[in-house]
Amino acid sequence: MNQISSHDEVYELTGEITIRFTQFPGDEELRQLISRHGLLLLRRNEFVREQAVFKPADPSRSLSDLVQTIEQEGTARAVWANRSSRYQRAA
Repeated sequence: MNQISSHDEVYELTGEITIRFTQFPGDEELRQLISRHGLLLLRRNEFVREQAVFKPADPSRSLSDLVQTIEQEGTARAVWANRSSRYQRAA
């Protein structure tokens, strides 16, 4: 996994992306997106209906390129690579 370090905090990319659509996506819209971008649907957000989490079917695919490509389509309000954080104690 890629790591991003900021002071005592370390961020690791999870290999997943989150897409928040401009409106609630129907099943057919999701199927088309999945097909166009080679994605796997992991889960839909039960609290934010316009949001879903995906991962590339090809794990070697660049998340930043994928995020940028989907952003340029204009069908999403926001797209981001998911990350987890780990904190380290100060010495």
